[in-house]
Amino acid sequence: MAIGETQNEMHHQAMTNEGLMCVRRLRDTINDKCIVRVPNGSKELPSLDGQGYYTWQFYLRRVLLDAHCLNLICEDFWNRFEHLFKLEPFQLAGVESAAVPLMTAIIIDGARRSLDINAFTIRKDRKTYGLRNLIEGSPSSRPVLFIDDLTSPQHNAFWHAIHAISQSGLKLNGHGYVLVRKQNADACPVIETSMGRVKIDSLFTLSDFSMTLEDYARENSGRLA
Repeated sequence: MAIGETQNEMHHQAMTNEGLMCVRRLRDTINDKCIVRVPNGSKELPSLDGQGYYTWQFYLRRVLLDAHCLNLICEDFWNRFEHLFKLEPFQLAGVESAAVPLMTAIIIDGARRSLDINAFTIRKDRKTYGLRNLIEGSPSSRPVLFIDDLTSPQHNAFWHAIHAISQSGLKLNGHGYVLVRKQNADACPVIETSMGRVKIDSLFTLSDFSMTLEDYARENSGRLA
């Protein structure tokens, strides 16, 4: 079993049956309502680089703005990182705007646990007026844990965050947390950077979903059978 798969298997084994049911419901919500799929050959989803077209794409705001989903994500986050935070306090950082509701929920839930958690956000582009700042908020000297809705070693937002954190003279704590790691479960969850390794923890990977239109149709036909 690969590193990424082992990590989530061990974490899920520690969850209660009720918790696993909630994770399953969240998975189904994402699978049914937060992934846009089109047939092969469709030109409905232009790629970011303008050189091709996607056959699927995540749109996770539906769950990142839902109180029940955020409660579950916060529970998962602090189950993974509360002990580490108490040993080696860290701060959170993420790129606007997808990371903002997730970070806000984690901060509020941390306060309920009497955890003094600091955070800041990273703009996609530096302001062109005023202070011309790239970072919003007040970074502390604590090492940084990266937060986003999803990421992968190819994800632009991750590398933008690494650049901003490095340019600010801050350090990483070696961890990141996302709702979906955009890799299959058997892919290594560690991303190598000039600032050190970042191990990405996540509730889900691509292996948890029916990514193509064909796979989704097969899953739905199975439900109806």
